[in-house]
Amino acid sequence: MLNITAKQRKEEEIHALFTEIQKIQDRNSLEYKKLFQKIYTPIWDWALICFKEEDVRLAGVEIFHCIKRTLHNYKENSTSYVGYLYSCLENEIRHVKERGELKKFRMCTRDEYNRAVQLINTANRIGKDPSNENVQQWLAKQSGLTIDEVKDLIVKYYQSQIVDEQIKNAAEVEEETSIFETDAVENNYLTPEEELYKIEYALEDLKKIEAAFDGCQTRQKEWLNTFITLRVLQVLEMNFLKKQIMELLENRNFIDLILLQDFINHNKLPEQAELAARIGKDEGSVSNTIKTFFGKIQKNNPEISTV
Repeated sequence: MLNITAKQRKEEEIHALFTEIQKIQDRNSLEYKKLFQKIYTPIWDWALICFKEEDVRLAGVEIFHCIKRTLHNYKENSTSYVGYLYSCLENEIRHVKERGELKKFRMCTRDEYNRAVQLINTANRIGKDPSNENVQQWLAKQSGLTIDEVKDLIVKYYQSQIVDEQIKNAAEVEEETSIFETDAVENNYLTPEEELYKIEYALEDLKKIEAAFDGCQTRQKEWLNTFITLRVLQVLEMNFLKKQIMELLENRNFIDLILLQDFINHNKLPEQAELAARIGKDEGSVSNTIKTFFGKIQKNNPEISTV
């Protein structure tokens, strides 16, 4: 049920902070950056009132950048800033949901994708079409897989490519797109200000993860750090370059350094089930533990953006 009173209080707080921000000419000033960080919190609380909580949390990173764009792009007209903000956030959340729906159709797990790429690269090296049945029989002999396994991996790979193209096209529908829907996701085209915000918020989130890890039992820490590292790397690899990831994580108390180094060297992450089997843990139990761990962090810190 919509809490009208709480919604109005948040809107008043947002409007007051927005008025202060509008008075600042230098967007690179420390004052502007502090106010930007300050206005993010009431907007997040307001968004949780206006939209479904699950949708807001799934779009957390995109919402952060959407807020930044509204502060830069808003021009006074018949629509108030809050009204303009609502429309932009509504579009952003819808885009995230649409991309999520498309991703449900992906037929490839990460492990299957990597294995399929190896098969396709092997075929390409000898100038052969991996879709050709004779070539697939040869690939089966080379890889030790059955012909059916080779066919299945190659089909899933190409299905995944089609879905990826659909996701890319969906992201290009609107002119005003999120920074995370473009090539800038590789961090190649970020302005210094955008890079500062990304790193700053990542550092804050990592501190919260460290604090939560400190509170875990010693026996649990011995294996929990591996799966926390995996989850964090899965998020950071979408938003940062390898060098930045290494700098962000190398001295963290929860990091599995072997897994981190393996990722840096080979640009490949194992599946959670694979890691669980490797250390003799039940994957279902691991999944529930990790979900609980990050769930507590997010409950205590609703603004957290990297988990």
